[in-house]
Order: sequence, then C-alpha cells, then structure tokens
Amino acid sequence: MKTKQLFWGVLFLTLGAAYLLVEVMYVHLAIGGFYHYWPLSLILIGLAVLSNNNYAKLTFSGLSGLVVALVIFSFFSKSWLPWNNCDDKIHKFSTSEQFVEPFDNKVKMVNATFKIGAGSIEISGNDSNLVKVKSGGMKDLFSVDTDKQDNNFDFDISMENVHLNLNEDNHRRLEVGFNNKPNYTFNFEFGAADVNMDLSSLKVEKINLSTGAASCILKVKEFVSDTMTIHIEAGAASVRVILPEDVGAQIKKKTALSSTHFDGFREITDDLFQTGNFSSAKKKIFIEIEGGVASFYVSRN
Repeated sequence: MKTKQLFWGVLFLTLGAAYLLVEVMYVHLAIGGFYHYWPLSLILIGLAVLSNNNYAKLTFSGLSGLVVALVIFSFFSKSWLPWNNCDDKIHKFSTSEQFVEPFDNKVKMVNATFKIGAGSIEISGNDSNLVKVKSGGMKDLFSVDTDKQDNNFDFDISMENVHLNLNEDNHRRLEVGFNNKPNYTFNFEFGAADVNMDLSSLKVEKINLSTGAASCILKVKEFVSDTMTIHIEAGAASVRVILPEDVGAQIKKKTALSSTHFDGFREITDDLFQTGNFSSAKKKIFIEIEGGVASFYVSRN
C-alpha cells in the first residue's frame, strides 16, 4: 500500500466515523480543542518523508491522516454543535432567556458543579443575584438543578447530548455570575470548551477542575480560611492559573508528556514547586496537577 493511499484512507475513514458517532449515534466527542495541535500533523508528515523504512513511512502516514482528520473535525465542532434530545426537565435557554436564583442572605456556602462538554464559558462574581445564568446561540442545552438546605446552596448545571449540524451557525456562549457574599466550592468538568473562570471576587475554599481538550483560564484571589486547595486533571488541554502575588503557593505535579511553566516558583524536587514566600505567608494555596499531553501555566498577579 502506498503512503498517500493510507493517508487519505485513514483521513476519510476517521472523518466519516466521527460524523456518524455524533450525528447518528449522538455520542459526544470531547475533541473541540484538538485543532490547537495541528502542528503535530506537520511533524508526522515530515517524519514520513524523511524515513527510509517502509513500515515507518506507513505508520507515520496513517497517524498523520488520523491527526489531520481530528483537527478538521474539531475545528468545525468548535463552531457548530447544536444540542437536541432534551426532555421536559431541561431549562431551555435562548439569547433572550436566563436562569436566575435570587440572592438570599441566609446562604453562607454555595457548592457549584459544572458539567459542560463544549462552548465558550464565562464564570465571574459580583452579580447581585445569588446565581445568574445567561446563554446565547444555544437550543435546549442545559439542565440546572438547585437545592437549598439551611445555610447551604447546591447549584448544578449540566448538558445533554449533542449532534453536529453544519447547516446552522450555533456559536455556544454561556455566562454564569455568582454573588460575592457567600463562600464557595467549585467542581468543574469540561470537555472541549473555552473557559474563563474569573473567581477573583469570590471567597473560595476548594476547586476541582477536570478537563479533556479544553482551554481554561482560572483566576483566584479571595479565601474562605487561610488555605485554598486546587486540584486539576487535564487530558489534552491548555490550563492557565493566575494566583495573587502576596500568598504562598505550592504545586505538586504528576504529568507525563505535559508542558509546564510555573512563574515565580522554585523547584524543590522533580514534582514539587513552591513560591519563595511559601513558608512565611499566612495564606497558602495548594495546587495538585495531573495531566497527559496538557499545557499548564501558573503565574502570580
């Protein structure tokens, strides 16, 4: 078999299989951020050209066809992914509709959970309501569940199945605002999304972030007590964390092929990093990072 045949064969097979999985079988493929890795296809093609071994040529050609197909599919899935198959319990959002939970001064702790597969997501504080959700370019996308008991308020927002439709322009946008008076814990699960989490005005106790192929920016500043914990698990994602300058911070990492850059940290061991003021600082942030082929950037501002 020729390398060109293998390249085009794998490319078309992958595109066809991905489209059938999403369009016919309604399987969510969390690869919307894979297009960021398009240079990988050039590397594989270059290796195929330079290799003198026929088996290696075929291997690199097939892999390059696979990568190119995933890049193409993820590029289109980033911009056009309408949602369907929602039942009556789903809150339906449009550009003119929103979900609002009025402020209640009895609420002292908010436990917020996000399970979002794709889209452009903005999360911030300083809203006059307890929680406010606003969306644009979405159809029957989200299920919002709330539970208020004593001084605690649980807020869960999740998504339903998605299918690819290239005939409609559905750029997915989601804005969520929280009130800055309660204390917060956050659990984030993102698939292939562009996420800006500006939590700098919120008093945060704990953050768990799990992401597949997302691009995430997380900014924190205020504390519930003297410590804050942040746990991050990422597949093929880009994650940036912005910390306040005057607090001590420690990073423990378990990464395979990930790229890491920790600005303002010194290396204690191969997998442990601390800021210069970690021992003396009254307030401390403890960060745990686990990643596959992700990119992590931590800075202080």
